[in-house]
Amino acid sequence: MTTIKEYDKKFMLRCIELSQIAVNNGDAAFGSLVALDDKLIAEGVNNLKGRVSDHAEILALHNAHVKLGTPDLSDCTLYTSCEPCPMCSFMIREYKIKRVVYALPSLYVGGYSRWPILQDKKLEELKPIFSNAPEIIGGYMEEEANVVMKQTPLWMFGSSTR
Repeated sequence: MTTIKEYDKKFMLRCIELSQIAVNNGDAAFGSLVALDDKLIAEGVNNLKGRVSDHAEILALHNAHVKLGTPDLSDCTLYTSCEPCPMCSFMIREYKIKRVVYALPSLYVGGYSRWPILQDKKLEELKPIFSNAPEIIGGYMEEEANVVMKQTPLWMFGSSTR
């Protein structure tokens, strides 16, 4: 069961702002953050120019780990402007995120819609490394996130391709 929380909009708007910052920095339009209920814990902005593995989600997860002093983020929600890729999805499972809220689907490389990593029940058998599948809310504020994505040549994100 997916449940929209009263603070989801605030956090997704911040992810969209972070994705605009990434575009302004000449990077891909991705922004992410980790929250504990209604409290912002950490943020991440794509930094592919610096290091190819510096996806916004991974940076936000790492920053939350450092700030909270634990890799167990099982009480946290990850918000992101675009559906996490497979690499980020495995990291989400390892950090034990309980809930993922994303705006734009990633029909070609999504770790939920294309590659079922986020909902893979077999990964739950590999505890304590991986967590239970997180609750997923996809397509949340997609139209707003697409305003920023349209500023980039990345055509493969969103419900339909350009």
